[in-house]
Amino acid sequence: MTVTDWQTWAPFADALRRSAPPGTRTSEFVGTVGGGAWQGTYLDDGDAAARREHHRALALEAARSGGPGPRAELEDALRTVAAGLPDTEQLVRVTATADGAGDAVELITLPSAVVSGPVSPVLEVVLEPGALPAQHRATLAPRADAEPAPSSDPEAVARVVRERMPDAVGATPDEIEAARALLPGGARLPDEVRALYSVAASGALKLGDDDRFAGFEIVPLSGSSLRESFLPAARFGTWSADADVVAPEDPDARVQQAVGSPLWFPVGTDGAGNVYAVDLAPGPAGHLGQVVFLDHEERAGARYRADSLAALLVERVPAGAPARAAEASSAADIAGPTGDAVEFLALDPADWTARLEAGTVPESLKAAGLVPDRERPPALTEAIRAANGLLALRGLPTIEVTRLTRPAGEGRRGARRRGMLARLLGR
Repeated sequence: MTVTDWQTWAPFADALRRSAPPGTRTSEFVGTVGGGAWQGTYLDDGDAAARREHHRALALEAARSGGPGPRAELEDALRTVAAGLPDTEQLVRVTATADGAGDAVELITLPSAVVSGPVSPVLEVVLEPGALPAQHRATLAPRADAEPAPSSDPEAVARVVRERMPDAVGATPDEIEAARALLPGGARLPDEVRALYSVAASGALKLGDDDRFAGFEIVPLSGSSLRESFLPAARFGTWSADADVVAPEDPDARVQQAVGSPLWFPVGTDGAGNVYAVDLAPGPAGHLGQVVFLDHEERAGARYRADSLAALLVERVPAGAPARAAEASSAADIAGPTGDAVEFLALDPADWTARLEAGTVPESLKAAGLVPDRERPPALTEAIRAANGLLALRGLPTIEVTRLTRPAGEGRRGARRRGMLARLLGR
C-alpha cells in the first residue's frame, strides 16, 4: 500500500474516532507523518481541550490497571504510516466522523512559497521568492573618516596572543588578504585584526579566570559558519516573526543600528553561539576596529563591548551591562524603504478572501501572514483557500490537496466498533 491508498490510513482514522471524547461528532488530526516520526494537533468538534481532559482521565485508569494508554492505538497506527514514508514527511489532515460516513484523508503538498509554523501548517505565503523585510535589506557602509581608538595597539595584541598560544600557527598574508577581499564597500581590516591572525589562525585564547575578560575561541578566517550566522539573511526566520524586528539603538552612537552586517567581522566566539566581532563600520561616535558582541538569542543588532582589540585582550576590560536588543514592535503593517509601500500584512483567511474579492491586496506586498493571532490559528481548509487565492494572484504554484475517502460500506463497521468498545467501557 502507498500513502495514496485509503487502507494505509484506515487504522488511524478508526483509532482517531475510538479515542475521541464521548459524544464527539467529528475528530480531526492535522500534522506531518513520515521520516520515522509524526507530530500534529487534534481537534474534537473544533475543541483541543476536550481530548486532553478525556485522555488524562483514561491515562490514570490505565496506570492503575496496567493496560495500554489512551494514545497507544493512535501511536501504533501513525508509526505504521511513518514507516512507509522513510525519506519524506507528508502533511496530512485526517477527519473521522461518528458514523464513519464522513471519514477522509487530505494529503497536502505545499509549494516552496508557503511557510509552515508551529501553530499552523500554512503560516504565511511569500509572494516574492527570496524577499526579506526592509530592515534586513539595509546595509552598512564603511566610514572614510573612521579611525582606530587611542587604545588600539597591534603589537600588544600580537604579544598577548603569542604568550597565551605559544604553539599556534598564524594565517598567511595571502589568507588574511583573501578575507579582506570578501568585505563589501572596500572595507579595510584594522592592523589589530591582522596582528591577531598573523599569530594564531584559530584556537582557544585563554586569558585568565578572574573577573576580567577571560578570552575566546578564535574564529577562523574561512570555513566557519559563524562568519555567516549573524548576517541579515541568516538572522531572518519568517515574515510573521521578523517583519517588525527593530535593531537596538546605541544611545552613545558608537554602533550603527542594523539587523546584521558583514562589516561586523567575527574574530572570536564564547563557545555558546555568540560572537565577538570587530566593527568595520562604526557609528559617528565609534572607532574603527571597536569590538561588538553578537548574541545568538537576539534577532538584530550588535552591542558595544570595547573600543579596541587591545582593550579587550590586553587590558581585559570587564563586561558592562549594555542594553539588550529592542523588543519587536506590534505593528501589523511594515512599510518598505520609502515608508509608503506595505510589504507584509497578517490577516485572518476570511479577511484575505475579502481583499482578494475586492481587489485590494497591495501590489507592494512581499509576504502575507495567515495567523494574526497565534492563540487562535485558523482552520486549515480556510487557510489553504486564502493562500491559494494569493498565490494564484501572483501566478505562483498553489497548494495541492489529494482527498481520500473511506470506501462505501466501511464507515458503519468502523462506527460499530467504536460503539461496542464504548459500551464495554461504560461510555
